[in-house]
Amino acid sequence: MPRRPGPIRLARRLGARIRTLRTEAGLTQETLAWDCDLDKGYLSQVESGKRLPSVPVLVVLAKRLGVEAADLLALDLSHPRLALLEAARRRDRAAIRAAVRRVLLPTA
Repeated sequence: MPRRPGPIRLARRLGARIRTLRTEAGLTQETLAWDCDLDKGYLSQVESGKRLPSVPVLVVLAKRLGVEAADLLALDLSHPRLALLEAARRRDRAAIRAAVRRVLLPTA
């Protein structure tokens, strides 16, 4: 049975998000995998979108990356509320102001 495209897109986007947060934290795949008691090959497959991690794995990854599990799932940063959460996580005041404006004054 062929794989459905929905989970494939989700796996790719989630993997890219995890990779971004990992590199922002200054961690290698090996270090993150070790700290989360995961195999480096598995983490590599997750980041490349070939594997979709379970919820418990997402929670462990998020904790080690210093974010909430929901931050891992903030995949569409063009959405105003998710952009606000991401800007707050980065402590980027200019991006926070811009995101708040987009949340409060959505375009028609």
